[in-house]
Amino acid sequence: MVRTLDIAIIGPGKVGTAVGILAARAGLRVTAVAGRTKAHARAAAGAIGPGVRVCTPRQAASAGGLVLLAVNDEAIAPLCSKLAQAGAFRKGAVVAHCAGALNSHALKPAAECGCFVGSMHPLQTFPTVEAAVAKMPGAYCFIEGDRRSAAALTKLAVAIGGIPVRIGGRHKVLHHAAAVVACNFVTALLGAAMRIAAEAKIDRQTFLAAFAPLVRSTIDNVFSMGPAEALTGPIARGDFQTVARHLEALKNSRAGAESLYAMLSAETAFLAYRKGTLTASKIMDLAEVLKAAANDA
Repeated sequence: MVRTLDIAIIGPGKVGTAVGILAARAGLRVTAVAGRTKAHARAAAGAIGPGVRVCTPRQAASAGGLVLLAVNDEAIAPLCSKLAQAGAFRKGAVVAHCAGALNSHALKPAAECGCFVGSMHPLQTFPTVEAAVAKMPGAYCFIEGDRRSAAALTKLAVAIGGIPVRIGGRHKVLHHAAAVVACNFVTALLGAAMRIAAEAKIDRQTFLAAFAPLVRSTIDNVFSMGPAEALTGPIARGDFQTVARHLEALKNSRAGAESLYAMLSAETAFLAYRKGTLTASKIMDLAEVLKAAANDA
């Protein structure tokens, strides 16, 4: 394992800057920061602390025992390839990225240069650098790669207050898909709920105040009881007449959520089946309701 875990960060965005700040606070040495512009790199270096060198990506790639490519997902493989072709990586260094859907295979050019490669994805949402610094401690950090890179990234995760979890490289994209469903799609669903409520003449402020306790209670129940046991509502009860009325109302509204409601009704039915409140024949009854609604659309 890299003894001192000196860190060079390429990509001074929210995650890269936050990792640098937290690593420096933990006593790890952040040697260099590089970005698309010197202004971004300077801002990140200033936030991380004294002694951080602002340099080019090529210079940063040779400035640390752990080189963290904290750039956009689509930029990781091209950047790694470019740096490898330039001979920028030190042999024996750990090269890693923070992307959720990519595994360490994206860093193959660095491995071919004699580096150890891996990835670390902090499972949290980071709208700003400040939020990332606040939320990363306590976040689960999913780590994959070869043994040496995984050891170095585990040390980094612990240092920044994260909870390291090993994951197989071939499972990385499914891990990220689950995260998108749990985070981004929940946000999108609440956006759709707000549109539907607006059709019922419920203003935004009232929606946020009235629905927040419902949503929070639902989330609390899911994580204390499990999704199936937490499930309530008309589908769990087998009340398909209400489902049909919802679909009819949505068809005649401007919310544009009828197909979304139908799709999620089917998913909810399978959850109710697992809970034991719907039989297989009842699910077929719901399928007929959804089919009739689609034919009427």
